[in-house]
Amino acid sequence: MLEDSKIRAFLEVEKERNFTRAASGLGISQPAVSAQVAALEEALGVELFERGRELRLTPSGEIFLGYARRIQQAYDLANNAFNSVFAK
Repeated sequence: MLEDSKIRAFLEVEKERNFTRAASGLGISQPAVSAQVAALEEALGVELFERGRELRLTPSGEIFLGYARRIQQAYDLANNAFNSVFAK
């Protein structure tokens, strides 16, 4: 299956607005989610979330959200196409 765990972690944190709930939804630990988001931020050279009393996207995070959704959609389309065509 095609996927990028960093993109999935980012999207789940954005949806849940909480690292712990995102980890639960992904079935991994909260430190693993935090590490994936941190690695993504490092690779992009920007902070994606404002971490404070309330977790929210930074302006860069808002911009990246659109790209992340399209990337995830492309992975999903490819997975669905190949799973249906080449399913055993």
